[in-house]
Amino acid sequence: MPRLIPAPVLLAAIAGLLFFSNLGATHLWDVDEAIFSQAAKEMFQRGDHIVPYFNGDVFPDKPPLMYWLMISAYKVFGTTELAARFWSAIFGIGSVLLTYRLGRLMFSPSVAFYSALILASNLNFNVIARAATPDSFLVFFSTLAVLIFVSGTAKARAISGEPNERNAPWAGQTTFEPSWAIYALAYGVMGLAMLTKGPVGVVLPTAVIGLFLLVMRTKPIEPVTESGWRGRLQAIVRSFAATFSPGHFLRTVWSMRPLTAIVMVLAVAGPWYAWVGVKTDGQWLIGFFGVHNFGRFLNAMDNHRGPLFYYVAAIAVGFFPWSILFGPSLVHLKKTFSTASWRPGYVLVGSWFAVWVGFFSLAGTKLPSYVLPAYPALALFTGCFVDRWIREPATISRGWLRLSWASAALAGLAIIVAFPIVAHVFLNDDWIVAAAGLIPLGGAALGLFFTERGQVRPAVWTLATFSGALALALFAFGAVHIDRYQDSPRFARLIVEQTPKGQLPTIGSFRYFRPSFIFYTDSPISEIESAEDVEQFFAGHPNSAFVFTTDEQFEKLGSSLPSDIAVLDARPRFLRDGKVLLLGRAPRGTATTARKASTEPKSAVQ
Repeated sequence: MPRLIPAPVLLAAIAGLLFFSNLGATHLWDVDEAIFSQAAKEMFQRGDHIVPYFNGDVFPDKPPLMYWLMISAYKVFGTTELAARFWSAIFGIGSVLLTYRLGRLMFSPSVAFYSALILASNLNFNVIARAATPDSFLVFFSTLAVLIFVSGTAKARAISGEPNERNAPWAGQTTFEPSWAIYALAYGVMGLAMLTKGPVGVVLPTAVIGLFLLVMRTKPIEPVTESGWRGRLQAIVRSFAATFSPGHFLRTVWSMRPLTAIVMVLAVAGPWYAWVGVKTDGQWLIGFFGVHNFGRFLNAMDNHRGPLFYYVAAIAVGFFPWSILFGPSLVHLKKTFSTASWRPGYVLVGSWFAVWVGFFSLAGTKLPSYVLPAYPALALFTGCFVDRWIREPATISRGWLRLSWASAALAGLAIIVAFPIVAHVFLNDDWIVAAAGLIPLGGAALGLFFTERGQVRPAVWTLATFSGALALALFAFGAVHIDRYQDSPRFARLIVEQTPKGQLPTIGSFRYFRPSFIFYTDSPISEIESAEDVEQFFAGHPNSAFVFTTDEQFEKLGSSLPSDIAVLDARPRFLRDGKVLLLGRAPRGTATTARKASTEPKSAVQ
């Protein structure tokens, strides 16, 4: 591990490079980035920091902490893409440093360093650390709550020399009794998570700590007499019954000071929830808790559904390239768990992962970002394996490592093959981003070379290097290249050009709505559902009126449009079939020509 620069400084620099490189160089991506950035923008413009609005209506999707932070950045940078994403990147760096601190307390400095590096360089964490969404904030506050608990239970030790797995504060520890102040501080942080994304910010971090305590406080059961699979099954059932027995469960819950939890969460988050309820006559609270929490859990919203094992695939892709080590990591854990001095850390990491992934696996609505708060746990788990691989390479199966490098190479080949196909369909055969697949392909070859020669440290740094390089290639540079095909900013410029000075445009959308239209036109957009309403919309706004629609929906308008309404521009839908059309009043004598534009696809890059 590098020693010339303090590890936290080096990790912050690496994370900063990954998260801030070209952070504001792309336009906002629909749907989430655009809708949240616009909600913060409307709060900012209204001067109302209590009620979130979107498109002029009360917006009960998320609590305000993300919007407040975006507004603070808008005041410094203007209402720009960089400002909308700025705090996500800052909190992403913060989560990396929190993971490092957790690694030092539970395992060792080397585990801490590799775990933080793994968190900073996997794909999905880079996505959320560079996105104007609440996920980066939720990961930070969830991780901070766990860190406060761990810090409050770790025994101080006089350590001579550098800490290692034998004298780390949690190594071999058997009692975990944090003080009232520690619980109060942890629940206060969960209150901030409640202001970030709602009840999950309190319920799930509390469940992580609770499950850990249930397991660690369970008295050892007597050995089973039967051998084979029957004996193993009997042991599992008896262990489960002991862990979740009613008495044990209630005692553990009470030891976690539930009254303190209620008081602290209400003290931190309660005033805003009460205030927004009063100002909206309960409308915001009903929409948020009823639709966006219970509704999303019980039903698949916006077609975001998936099977019970959805998150297995989502994590394998999202945690790439470090997910290639899951196989050997699990095998190694099985061999060492029962005797490891790191058992408390392993139990916490397992509880952390089980709670977040288990909860959202049962939910009706599924998205890869929902389990991102479990990524620090995954990083710590993988960091333990990497550390052991370096220190005791003979204990690691060479076959598993070969399989890991092969899976990385296959992923690289998949990018090289799949992206040109996507580009042919949606991006005018602009396939240059496929070259990013060469990074894992070449990295896998080099990593395998070092592994076969027994040079473990160079193999690990090869994996770390190509992880960071892949993240930069895809998100700092590849995304900028693909961004040229986004249409909302170009339509917004055309609307400005077509609107006489001193007038404000009136904009509608006919069965095709994107939040980015509002952000970039800086105007509310009326959603229109029928051809007759489109006709009335233009009739009621004789000057500077525009309507977004698609070529498919345009056919349904038929002859209902006024004669002076034309297709002002037509562009391919971003990563979708068909075209987006902008309808409006064309200059005199050009309506017929403009109408023909609907049948003539235009390049998205001009």
